[in-house]
Amino acid sequence: MGTIYYNDESVVKLDTSQQDINRLPCDQALPHCPGIMSNNNKSVDLDWDDDHVLPAKVYPDVAHLFRRMTAVTIGAVSAVDKECVLDIGCGRALDAAELAVSGGHCFGLEPSGRMISRAREHISKNGAAVSLTRGVSAHLPFRSGSFHKVICKGALDHFAQPDLAIAEMARVLKPEGKAVIATANFESLGFRAGRSLFALVRALRRERADNGDFWQIPEDHTIRLDYDTLGGLVKPHFRIERSIGISLLVGLPGWSSLLDRLPARVSAMCLSALDRIAYRLPSLSNVIVISCTPRNKSTA
Repeated sequence: MGTIYYNDESVVKLDTSQQDINRLPCDQALPHCPGIMSNNNKSVDLDWDDDHVLPAKVYPDVAHLFRRMTAVTIGAVSAVDKECVLDIGCGRALDAAELAVSGGHCFGLEPSGRMISRAREHISKNGAAVSLTRGVSAHLPFRSGSFHKVICKGALDHFAQPDLAIAEMARVLKPEGKAVIATANFESLGFRAGRSLFALVRALRRERADNGDFWQIPEDHTIRLDYDTLGGLVKPHFRIERSIGISLLVGLPGWSSLLDRLPARVSAMCLSALDRIAYRLPSLSNVIVISCTPRNKSTA
């Protein structure tokens, strides 16, 4: 199924075949989140790549969001020397490599062969000590209680079975371990306002406008996450210790263009001010970052 490289005997690969990955459909119900939207026609994409993630033109608010999302998530993980850290859906292993620099013993898990190749290239160029394996989040190929920390940034809403992925995160964590999950919020203030304005314009014009549904779930996402849905997925397995919001108003029509026309210093000041508000209002922010610890299985 792929190759795993590591020296720590406390983290052991289990027996999962390539055939198991190919037949994992996205057809599982999510009993803890009855209102969740799921793309049940999708299976695990073994050739997914991230070339389409960023638009041709990156506006100041989007660039700011990605920078802050990485900084806040990495800061919440705060890997220290010799801690075993697992990055689930690691992509190019950019975050895992950064965590390895701070002394963490980092592992990256990714189902896409293309992204594994790109991760290897990045690790080779940067000299980071990151171990890679190809696998799926719903069946983590590691022993229970193997990791001090788990990170999942911008990947949960791509997983075929997000509820099983979260259960697996709790399983592979040590009892005192910590999971940090960062995800887009499709009920953010900017998206809500964008939907309302678009609906008004469409009603006034009495026709369907094009390119207005940018806040809808993208094709490569399997669920539509917001603050309540994320909490519903996590709480059966974790105690949420902290919720942080990142960025406001991304998705509001005209906001990106306005920031792009303003002097860079003014745009940065506006974005920083909005970030301070978003930090305390994760339910309205564009990105939600939660830190949580596994529930005691004997009392859960």
